[in-house]
Amino acid sequence: MTTIDPENTARLKLPYIMPSQAQKHVTHNEALRMLDALVQPGVLDRDLTAPPADPQEGDHYIVAAGAAGAWAGKDHHLAAFMDGVWFTFPPRLGMLAWIADEARLVAWNGAAWLPPAPDDLQNLSLLGVGTGADAANPFSAKLNNTLWTARYGAEGGDGSLRYKLNKEAPGDTTSLLFQTDWSGRAEIGLAGSDDLSIKVSADGGTWSEALRIDRHDGVTAVQGLRHQPTGRDLASMLFTPGGDGQVSIYRIDGTSAQNPRTATIDSVSGDTITLTTFDAGLFFHDFMDGVSRIRIWNVSKSPEEPAWVVRKPAGNQLQVLDAGDIAGWANGETVQVGDPTDVTPNRCIALDISPMLVSLFGQAFRQTGIMVKANVLAAADGDTIDITPTGVSGSFVVAASAPSSAGVTIIPCTEQSPISNSNLVFLREKVATTAGTRLLSSIAVFA
Repeated sequence: MTTIDPENTARLKLPYIMPSQAQKHVTHNEALRMLDALVQPGVLDRDLTAPPADPQEGDHYIVAAGAAGAWAGKDHHLAAFMDGVWFTFPPRLGMLAWIADEARLVAWNGAAWLPPAPDDLQNLSLLGVGTGADAANPFSAKLNNTLWTARYGAEGGDGSLRYKLNKEAPGDTTSLLFQTDWSGRAEIGLAGSDDLSIKVSADGGTWSEALRIDRHDGVTAVQGLRHQPTGRDLASMLFTPGGDGQVSIYRIDGTSAQNPRTATIDSVSGDTITLTTFDAGLFFHDFMDGVSRIRIWNVSKSPEEPAWVVRKPAGNQLQVLDAGDIAGWANGETVQVGDPTDVTPNRCIALDISPMLVSLFGQAFRQTGIMVKANVLAAADGDTIDITPTGVSGSFVVAASAPSSAGVTIIPCTEQSPISNSNLVFLREKVATTAGTRLLSSIAVFA
């Protein structure tokens, strides 16, 4: 049976004013003092085991475990300095107190003062763990370790854990961004498309895509692979299917001597050079249109001036990539196919194959090598077509030799084209007198 205290309230133990009691104000004031200490208490600290040296009227504390002095035996009690004296009050179940030096609300659970733990946190506008959240980062955490674990079957789960990131539309982004001192270094996710990509950055401003996985078929596009022991890039061979007009990076059909070959300018209009003779076919073949570009030079200028031929509109005309390159060229001046030796040694012809790369692969890239088939017809024994990465003596490889003629050759490509994001291919004709058809077609490139 419950015992009822007739002189005090059941919970806060406030004294009742008894019937016929003398000096009722004393009891009343004592109750008011207790209410002042116990109702919505705000304490300065909860780590002290003894009273501070210089308390101020109205200061409140929660007494720490191991209390001594005036607080001895009052562990976890509320201590209030009132009327120049310390009063202590035992906490009651469910009592709340605000801890000023921690900016924290705690509740007495019957054994300890602990932060309240709500059963549900729903529709929070901000949540910060170890740091402050803001409108830009409404959920923020500043930690050294985190743990996500699946709920096991014995705990009512299914033993699996799936982390879901959702975006509204394909053009939006959902990704994991990795930073160093708040500057981006890597990003993994669906960045601006529904293909999975990995991007990296050295400075947080300029980004390079290292890998992309197509969402439709899972095909993986890789920027490049590197052999770790040597630090050298690993190349992938990409076949270049097609015939004449698709992979013909160089072709000459007319009978002529070896390069360099020259012709005389009759006139210049916009991006088109008209020759005095119908020798445009000794510079550029129709099959090269949309496949490659060939470098020519005005050797009447000092120093010589280059331009890149992209088309042969007529038998006596050459169309160039940039009209500005030939704006100062004039009647009577000499154009030459084949680089001056002070530009590229050993009589080389420079080819830019970026149009073929764009046509076959969707974009130009700096191919690390090329596999070609070559042929030289109506030529003397020993006449050759040689290819080289640089034109330097000792770097030439015979691609075709008369009379056996046709051959297949692989060479590296190392010099970037000045007009595209591809590497140049250099060739040289070695013809004793004259030769007929000379051709160079791509079989594959190395990325």
